[in-house]
Amino acid sequence: MESSRKNGNGTERIYQLWEILPTALQAIMSAEGVRQLAERACTAIGRGLGAQAVFVLWYSESERAFVGMPSGYGIDDATLSQFHVPAGMCAASDHAFVHGTPYISDLTDEEELLTSSMRRQLRLTRLLTLPIRDDRQARGVLHAVNKPGKPCDSVDVAFSQSIAQACGSALALLHYRHYIDRMAVTDGLTGLFNRYHMESLLEEHAHRAYQNSSALSVAVVYLDHLKYINDVYGFRAGDRALLAVAQALQKSVNHRALLARYAGDEFVVLMPGVSLRDAQVQMQAVRDAVAQENWEPVGSLSVSIGVVAYPDSAVPVDHLLASAEDAAMAAKRHGRNQVVLVTPRSAA
Repeated sequence: MESSRKNGNGTERIYQLWEILPTALQAIMSAEGVRQLAERACTAIGRGLGAQAVFVLWYSESERAFVGMPSGYGIDDATLSQFHVPAGMCAASDHAFVHGTPYISDLTDEEELLTSSMRRQLRLTRLLTLPIRDDRQARGVLHAVNKPGKPCDSVDVAFSQSIAQACGSALALLHYRHYIDRMAVTDGLTGLFNRYHMESLLEEHAHRAYQNSSALSVAVVYLDHLKYINDVYGFRAGDRALLAVAQALQKSVNHRALLARYAGDEFVVLMPGVSLRDAQVQMQAVRDAVAQENWEPVGSLSVSIGVVAYPDSAVPVDHLLASAEDAAMAAKRHGRNQVVLVTPRSAA
């Protein structure tokens, strides 16, 4: 088995790579540092086994999937970026991740090995999959593809696993970075974007709409009677009501729409490329979905919605949000549970 280590630049290069991993791990200060460490680990294993390719898939809890992590060995970043393997689809990844033990395959016809497209792309004949863990839990898996000669044995596994362990803390750092980055732009209760991020998105899309003379619709959605719900039924009931509105938005608007909880009872919907009439249809669907909510002890819910569009409403692009808020307040004044549009006549 010693001969399997002596390929390319030999064992000396492999051990030099291994020696620098702990130092590299301590120096990680960014996602780029994490990628560099993972690349070194993949390179060490790839050269040590003579494998065709070695790469890391880190597990995204929010997506419930294994996601390609640049950079690997023998495989380009563009290919890795396309790897998105839902949990339950890849026997090798699931086994190593859940059980914390290596998975070795020497079969070309296993249907649940990676995905069919990945198998074809890699011309997969052999696979060694290792769990990547930190001191608390599994963070992802490492795949070594197509070692030539004999199947992987216990020496190959021990060699690879000792290096893969260094990736565990790196993936933990990437996981927490991903979590922190997401928390910086999302509302903790609903999971929608927060006010700060929506203002940035609105500025960006308003500038683009003005430059390209393209459509842009903005809707403001107020949950009616939130203060009453909180005062009478408690804040947990209020949170449930806010979640009901967030879910109605997610189900009823186009997938390209950008959603935010903008304030306590206020939501903002940004709809690039959508005309005023199309935005009205989507917001009416939101109103109807919320009105169908009926649960104890609160009973029925309703929303008041204002909708404005550029250029349909004849409102300057930098006044869209304020105009939509005014329209939503008009919906409240006129009985709530309705959608009010900003038309050229009403904007005049």
